[in-house]
Amino acid sequence: MSNLFCPISLSIFVVYLNRFSEEQTANYTTSMRLTGMNFEKKSEYQTVQVITTAEFGKSLVLDGKTQSVEYDEFIYHESLVQPTMMIADSPKTVFIGGGGELATAREVLKHKSVEKVFTFEN
Repeated sequence: MSNLFCPISLSIFVVYLNRFSEEQTANYTTSMRLTGMNFEKKSEYQTVQVITTAEFGKSLVLDGKTQSVEYDEFIYHESLVQPTMMIADSPKTVFIGGGGELATAREVLKHKSVEKVFTFEN
């Protein structure tokens, strides 16, 4: 993990010469400068990596696919949560199906009426 110059190949995730590349389609791949490999572990279910790129900061990568990035994740979560919360009638209890990284819960808890948040991740 500490040697970024060593090629690693896990699923489609490739690190080579300080680059992170991710295959988007069979004909299109994105690549950016990698500045850190913060965490890497393979479980019986998936490979989990936390990397840092120059363009997006820390990124959560599961099985070679980017899930969330530090610099713009708020755009997704704000637009997912805020419209519904603004039209709801002062909800006190909120259920979140699948909010594993808790960013959805963070947005829900910005509303003062919310007393309880339940999350379920399968």
